[in-house]
Amino acid sequence: RKESSAASDVYKRQGVDVELAMINAEYPVDVSRQQIDQAVARVVQHGLQSRVRMVTRFLRDQESMQELVQADVVVFPYQGTGESSSAAVRYGLASGRPVAVTPLAIFDNVGDVVHRLPGTAPPDLAAGLRQLLRASRDGDPVLADVQQRAAQWRAEHRYPALALSLIHI
Repeated sequence: RKESSAASDVYKRQGVDVELAMINAEYPVDVSRQQIDQAVARVVQHGLQSRVRMVTRFLRDQESMQELVQADVVVFPYQGTGESSSAAVRYGLASGRPVAVTPLAIFDNVGDVVHRLPGTAPPDLAAGLRQLLRASRDGDPVLADVQQRAAQWRAEHRYPALALSLIHI
């Protein structure tokens, strides 16, 4: 959460007009509330209230997907983590929108269907997203190729396709 709003601040200082929608459900534990409060404080500290929209309530699947399909790019700015995989990125891929991830090993299994950001620091996130948005605007064939592979990935990972694979095991 911290890094995402910091990347928005980098954009703001560079005169780039973006809005960040932070979709992060609050869990019923103190640390979750503290993280949200810290993110809100940083947004206010950097004067980004008009550029950052935070959704912290639990969303049903349909509401979550509606948020994702409205985005120009779905970003998973994970920092160091002990997770071994990320189911969230698969959900992001299901939206059909370009998906950008930080260069962490947990994303290796979807590495050819997502866009890797150059690092995890705010300037890296900002630079990678700026490049991705420019590529999207310019019709970059590399972006189109990744999106085509992502569409194939979605087709292969639909429930009917997975069920058929499981039947044959």
